[in-house]
Order: sequence, then C-alpha cells, then structure tokens
Amino acid sequence: MPDLKTLLDNEFDLFEPIHLAQNLVRISSVSRTRGESDLARYIANYLIDHQIRVEWQEVEEGRANIIAEIDGGRGEGPCLLLNGHLDTVPVGTGWTMPPLGGQVIDNYLYGRGSCDMKGSLAAMMYTAKIVSLFTPNLFGKLKLVFVVDEEQDNLGIKKWIEIWQKNWEPIDFAVVGEPTGLNISLGHRGVAAFRVTIKGKSCHAGIAHRGINAIYIASEILQFIKEKQNEFDQYEDEDIGKPALSVGKIQGVTSPNVVPDLCYFEVDVRTVPGLSLHDIESLICDSVKKVFEIHDLPPTFEIEQSIPHLPPVKIPRDVPGIDILSRSISDIPGEMPIFAPFPASCEAAFLDQVDIPTVIFGPGRIEEAHTANEFVSITQIVAASRIYSLLALRFLGGE
Repeated sequence: MPDLKTLLDNEFDLFEPIHLAQNLVRISSVSRTRGESDLARYIANYLIDHQIRVEWQEVEEGRANIIAEIDGGRGEGPCLLLNGHLDTVPVGTGWTMPPLGGQVIDNYLYGRGSCDMKGSLAAMMYTAKIVSLFTPNLFGKLKLVFVVDEEQDNLGIKKWIEIWQKNWEPIDFAVVGEPTGLNISLGHRGVAAFRVTIKGKSCHAGIAHRGINAIYIASEILQFIKEKQNEFDQYEDEDIGKPALSVGKIQGVTSPNVVPDLCYFEVDVRTVPGLSLHDIESLICDSVKKVFEIHDLPPTFEIEQSIPHLPPVKIPRDVPGIDILSRSISDIPGEMPIFAPFPASCEAAFLDQVDIPTVIFGPGRIEEAHTANEFVSITQIVAASRIYSLLALRFLGGE
C-alpha cells in the first residue's frame, strides 16, 4: 500500500470520532446497569452499518461484550487486538457540567466516561471503519473486544478469555485504550489488599483506662506502615512505577460510649517485579507486632488477604508491535512516543496472563477519570484515531 499516510488522510474525517465520543457519553453505562447493554447496542449497530462482523457475547443475563472482527483480504497473517471497556463508575456529585451532556467546550469533551474510556472506544470504533476500507490490501485480522464490568470484578474480560481459550487463535499484539495521555505504558503495577483486625479490650468509656482501645492501637500501626513505605523506593521500576500501600478504610465495631475491643483496616497494595506480596505482608505484620510490643501487650491481631493478587504486568520494549505503535505516534504532528507508567490496573493484566503482548495507550489523563466534570481532549481523541488506524494498517501488512 503506497503512501499510507496520504491514503489515510484522504479517508479520514476528523469530526466523526468526536461525534462518536459525544454520542457514547450521552448513553449512561454505569457498571451493572442496563446502560451497559444500551451502549453495546449502539456500538454494535455502528459497526454493523459499516459491514463489520459483530458478535454479542453474553457475560450474564442482560450484559454482553461486543466482539468485532475484520479479516484482511490477502489471507492469513498477524492478529491485532484493540480492547476497551463499556462500563463507567456512577455519576456522583459535584458536577457543574451535564454529566451525560456530551458537551464540547474549549477543545474538551465533558461527561461521565469521556476520559475513562469512551474517547478511546470512539477512536477504536472509527479505526475499525477505516481498516474496513483497506481490507483488500491487508493480511491477518483486526479484533475489537469491548467488555463489561471493568469497574467491578472484570467479569467481561474473564468471559472473553475463557471463550477465546476454548477456540484458541493467536493474537500477536494488543492495545488497551485506557487513558495514558497518549503515552505508551508497558504495563502496570499489581494490586491486592489486606484486611487487618486488631483486638483490644472493651470497657465503659467513662473508665477508658481499664480497656485497650483497638482504634488507638490501629492508628499507631498505620503510622508505622506509612513511615516504612519509604523502604520500598528501592524497588521502583522505570516502566511501571513504585510499589505503594494505601489505607482506604478503618472501622471500629462499637458505640461511642464503649472502648472498642475490635478495629479493622484495609490496606490497598500495589506491587512491582522484585517485591513479593509476602514481603509486603511481612512489613504490615512487623508494624503490628511493633506497636503491641511498645505497649507491652500480647499481639492479638489477624491479617487476611481480602483481594486476590493481580500480579504486575510488564512487557519488553522490543515487542514488534511497540515499534510500529511508536512510528505511528511519530507520524502525528505534535506527538512523539513517550513511555510512562500507568498508575491503575486494567485488562492488560488478564491479557498478559494468557501471553498476549499488551500495551496500554489511549487519549485522556487518568487524573480526570472518575471525577466530577470528567473530560478528555478532543485533539487527543482525533490523534488516537489516527494512531490506532496507522498501527492497524501497518501491523496487518498495509505497507
């Protein structure tokens, strides 16, 4: 395919991906509501209207993934996967913009899911349309996998993997369209959580000195954990970041006029290669024992893992698809390939577990996700549409 960029420019409508993103934002698709299906239906209809093969893959009753495939007209070849999620978090409070308005103001599209990740879905949908115009020149296959439940328990990607493994076909490279600001993320940190229960001694609040306040003990433990976190800096990975601990919940179990004999807190854990989950659990355990020791108390506590460990993900920079993605980014005026860590977890972890080389790359900044007045740059939506299109055409042998 000669002069691919020129051919793409001749077909490219920079307004269409923006309008698609606006329409997606206007469809509420909060996780585990009927809106997921409403959004899936809109996407399926768009793809079908452009003669793209679509499968409605049921995950649970009333909830489905959308799978689309485009075969190259020149026979067998590599397979490229573009992945995104249909669901959003709830709208929440604090908005000054209509959360489902899909308004564009000063180059930004506002609304729930605009950044996470309907801007990327729109870019991938439009990429599928573009690729469908060039199929006579292509080998292999472009596959779109848009899943439900990413904001909950990842049931969508798990179901797709389960079915894909039964009907296995090779997938050579995958892009998850989470918001990276159009930086390339080679993976992300692992995630797990621990629940720590502290046991004290209850009594009437009027004679508090006769009891052992489990909340006080817990608060001292949390300070030890905070101070010890600096020890993890030595494990920082340049591609996926630093390990981290964060306490997101603490709770006593009595009324205010009783010294609490129980308190529990939950610790969110972000892991990197070289630092095991056991190492982190040991740090928490040592902090707990230290506080009990300071107060000359027997160490009465329990630690249990409350969220299964999703291991860290990192692929090498020499995976062939990364070079093509980098070149495609460089072809967009004002853009250049930059590698940066992705601070959250996503479907990349599940794709990595089944040996699909995966990067994270999409429009928008993760800092805007899940916020009131969530937004995404429409310039980045258009750029992502071009980059995904160039990546797909090149990866499938278009030049």
